[in-house]
Amino acid sequence: MHHAPSKIIARWAFNIQEWNPSNEQYKKALLCIQPEERKRIEGFKFFSDSKLALIGRLLMRFLFYKLYKTPWNEIKFGRTKENKPILIKPESNDPIINFNISHHGDWVVLVAAENCKIGIDVMKVEYPKRQTVEEFFETLKDQFSEYEWSVITTPLLKEIDQLHQFYRYWCLKESYVKAVGIGLALDLRTIEFHLPEEDERGKLYENVETLRTKTKLYINNKLERQWKFEELYLDEFHCVG
Repeated sequence: MHHAPSKIIARWAFNIQEWNPSNEQYKKALLCIQPEERKRIEGFKFFSDSKLALIGRLLMRFLFYKLYKTPWNEIKFGRTKENKPILIKPESNDPIINFNISHHGDWVVLVAAENCKIGIDVMKVEYPKRQTVEEFFETLKDQFSEYEWSVITTPLLKEIDQLHQFYRYWCLKESYVKAVGIGLALDLRTIEFHLPEEDERGKLYENVETLRTKTKLYINNKLERQWKFEELYLDEFHCVG
């Protein structure tokens, strides 16, 4: 999702299942990121979580290495007070490059654009652990508008299809929140998404190269036209917004 008009300069996705480094290779990769991030990643309980986070940091570094031809050890990142990663060095004002990353399940995704706000989110569609779908939905119901919730819980949908709808809406909301950078200060019920009426999830997966751009955003019931939204599936169970 991004603030139009804009120029997308990177749209990357990395499947961590395809990277199985030796201990030596993994340690070498860790040395390529900043010490504070290295310490954070080494503290994860599960190796899969460490890989996701590490790949995210490496993709960020590779992005600016390609853009600015700057040695990797001269690139430095920080975080906003909302914990959003930002580039600190090298400094550049023309054009301003905004980027965002996300990881979940088997995938890490990164998107970057010139002179516009941008956000991205990836989610693995899966059954909740240690609770039913109904119980899971009940804990998060108040994050959605009445309209969105009616679409998610359409009675004729199978449970797995309701979960797909849930995670697609969640990705869109997260991508917007990350783009505007206001974090938990936003009441998610005030932002309402309308998916294309003719939309079918299967088509999103079968045509992964075709990005959907007909999704509409309403804020406090008012249609917002300056934002552009794109959706796709990276595989059968990972959606991106």
